[in-house]
Amino acid sequence: MNTDLSKSLEAMVMAGLPDDRTPTEVELRSLIDGIGAVLKANQDVREKVLKRIMERQRIRMDTGVQLVSEHRPWLGARKASIEPFFWDRYFKYLERSRWPRNVLLGLDKNTDEILDLFGDPILAGAWKRRGLVIGDVQSGKTATYTALICKAADAGYRLIILLTGTMENLRRQTQERLDAGFVGFDSSGELQRTRLGKRVGVGLIDRRRQATVFTSRTKDFNTQTVQSLGLTLESLKDPALVVIKKNVTILRNLKNWLSDYNADSNGKIEAPLLLIDDEADNASINTNSSDSDPTAINESIRAILEIFHRSTYVGVTATPFANIFIDPETQDEMLGDDLFPRDFIYSLEAPTNYFGPSALFLREQSEQEFLREIEDAESKLPLKHKITHEVLDLPESLSEAIAAFLVGNAIRDLRGEGPTHRSMLINVSRFTAIQNAVEQLVLDELLVFKNDIRNFSRLPEKEALVSPRLAMLHKVWEGEYADCGISWRDIQNALMGAVLPIESRAINQSTGARSLDFKKYDETGLRVIAVGGNSLSRGLTLEGLFISYFHRNSQMYDTLLQMGRWFGYRDGYRDLCRVWLTRDAIDWYSHISEASQELRDEIRRMRSAGLTPADFGLEVRAHPDSLIVTARNKMRSAKDIERIISVSAQGFESVEIPVSGRESNWRSTVEFVGHLAAKGYSKKPSRLGNTLFSEVEALDIARFVGAFSGSEGDILFQATELSKFIRESQSLKLKLWDVVVPEGKGEALVNLGGINIRPQIRRVDERGGALIVSGNKRRVGSRGIESEGLSDEAYRDVKRAAGDQQISDKAFRLVRERPLLLLHVLDVRRVIGKDAKGKHIHQAVLKKGENPVVGIGLSFPLIVGEQERRARYRANLIRYRELFSQEVDEGEEDEEV
Repeated sequence: MNTDLSKSLEAMVMAGLPDDRTPTEVELRSLIDGIGAVLKANQDVREKVLKRIMERQRIRMDTGVQLVSEHRPWLGARKASIEPFFWDRYFKYLERSRWPRNVLLGLDKNTDEILDLFGDPILAGAWKRRGLVIGDVQSGKTATYTALICKAADAGYRLIILLTGTMENLRRQTQERLDAGFVGFDSSGELQRTRLGKRVGVGLIDRRRQATVFTSRTKDFNTQTVQSLGLTLESLKDPALVVIKKNVTILRNLKNWLSDYNADSNGKIEAPLLLIDDEADNASINTNSSDSDPTAINESIRAILEIFHRSTYVGVTATPFANIFIDPETQDEMLGDDLFPRDFIYSLEAPTNYFGPSALFLREQSEQEFLREIEDAESKLPLKHKITHEVLDLPESLSEAIAAFLVGNAIRDLRGEGPTHRSMLINVSRFTAIQNAVEQLVLDELLVFKNDIRNFSRLPEKEALVSPRLAMLHKVWEGEYADCGISWRDIQNALMGAVLPIESRAINQSTGARSLDFKKYDETGLRVIAVGGNSLSRGLTLEGLFISYFHRNSQMYDTLLQMGRWFGYRDGYRDLCRVWLTRDAIDWYSHISEASQELRDEIRRMRSAGLTPADFGLEVRAHPDSLIVTARNKMRSAKDIERIISVSAQGFESVEIPVSGRESNWRSTVEFVGHLAAKGYSKKPSRLGNTLFSEVEALDIARFVGAFSGSEGDILFQATELSKFIRESQSLKLKLWDVVVPEGKGEALVNLGGINIRPQIRRVDERGGALIVSGNKRRVGSRGIESEGLSDEAYRDVKRAAGDQQISDKAFRLVRERPLLLLHVLDVRRVIGKDAKGKHIHQAVLKKGENPVVGIGLSFPLIVGEQERRARYRANLIRYRELFSQEVDEGEEDEEV
């Protein structure tokens, strides 16, 4: 009863808030007390409503960061003459959907700034604009481009083409959202002679105007359908919208219809075009491979743009690695690509309640809070498997994840959420046949849980826990949710209502009509365990997702981030979120999250320096990590590749250490440290209490690095090339180095060339004849170690600039005066299991008396000179393919074309 009363009170208070400003706490309390008295809500209910509204009011969306080529702003001068019909009703729609006011105001400001970077649609003459908007995975990019579409239509754009990914279920979901946010009608009935005229979303707010749609929820673009209705651009009073997936045939059909039925005698269209390319890194990029679909799609997009005298193309993505690391053979080809964002790049800031990669993978406590390691799936769901693999039963860890979903549903019910959507994601294979087999096993498991809940959950606790399934649920509650504020007794009593409505579904191209459609369940809420692969990895939103089980082996930045459907907004149930991952996946996500953050930081830095998107593209394309993306594009055809990479403000670590070179690395390190002491280099304790040699000559560094044995599979650390670069560099900043030997917490002291030191303890995996130093972030060194060698003043400046945020090692590199060599002496352990409390049991890799493993790290300062900052890297793709080719060799079965 109190739950319903609380919701009624909150709804009435929200409706009574002022439209033009954020109310004070005093005003809020007064309004709540007044309405609460009428509703007879007690003080406890009133305080809870006040707390919820205050928390929502504190959420904000900061202004984004832009890099812009030469451009004349136009929007401010035209504001008075633009009637914001489409935008005003979308703003009201979001307001009624309970968007926090400060987030709405941030969205308004951000989209004004982005629109101002487009071409002015009433500007005469021929022009074209090309840009990129970068957001976070599951952070609300759809709302951003819906707002842009509304504002562009108000400003005078006549045709808006929205390209979704390559999957029909994603296109359908996107069309549905645009129906609600822009069109105002259910488009499924619009492309028919007899239209249904069902109003949705903004159409229920203001019905005076509506956009025309050439596609619908049920149909992608079809020339015959559009022609049978007699639709042309010139015949329309209001703007037209086309939502299509990136399919070569459909793109060509659209291009032909535009040319044949809408173009003038010169083959051109005068009406201004806005083309928004959602998931712009997926399929749109020109990989320069003549027989590949992505190139055909790239050419088709460019052909459509070429028909229009005036056009703005804007890519929208959360994973811009392919767009920025775009892989032509020369830099000139990259800048000449018609989809390269040469005019502007805009990096959005996510609202402050966004639960993203940084929260999950860059905070020390996140692993304990949210991440769970999969250790038992390889025998049943191997990472490398064929389409013929038989899945006979589920790993225990997956059963535990399902149990957590069931318990979590009960907790969310008891918290008074009401009929909301609740989702669990299972992504364990790219093959639809295996996805379907897993879904059947999940269904069987779910039925057993449901039967035991029916038979035992209403019994006294001691009798109920005789059931193995109830006992498993109780164990999961104890291990995961005992601190959620709700007792097991209450959860047990709530299980019937929480669990019986749950369904399992396979979400892929073979399931067709069974694909997710949350809209059908808006009144009751859909509770679903979704099993899939690519269909769940690109743009498709799982509403209310809070449990994820991910057992895949991709190591590509864009693929991994897009597979991270668990990012998003989890207000009210964030503490219930759990993600099951392999240790490798945790390590890669940590690395990629840091790389993504560095990408955003680079945009801010280049903005301050007044640089352009072209400068940014060239700079980031020379980032060492770009080699991985390049290798990915070349995996099928090339034997090796060569790239020029930048060492400026970059860090390099020997993450992979060949077993065969372990002893030689130890000996050369001992000799090197002894040489530093004998040569009389200054030796003193560092800020962190480590041994520091200062002002070491570059030639000594180059000799040592060149002698270090690295792994062929470590594409980012190439000792020979780095040694050559250090030796030949003319940069004055690289003439003298600091050398630090970090102290660890190992039990036994070892002598390293005259220095007694405790080794650092690191977990390793063994693969391909190499020890892979994983750690929590695929790092040899600990976060913050690159602050060594900085002056006290520089260190304080970095800390002051970071404020409450964690400091990335990139921040230390940017202020470093001298480069840094780190000599990591390692006591390496492998994980062999878990104890009764779930903690890892480690086993020493080295035998008694064996020398420790040595890893090295190089931290380069910011280097300004173009020639002085480049190193030439090579990658042998035959070896790389052996290690990482699983996701490249085969596509997902039945992938839609």
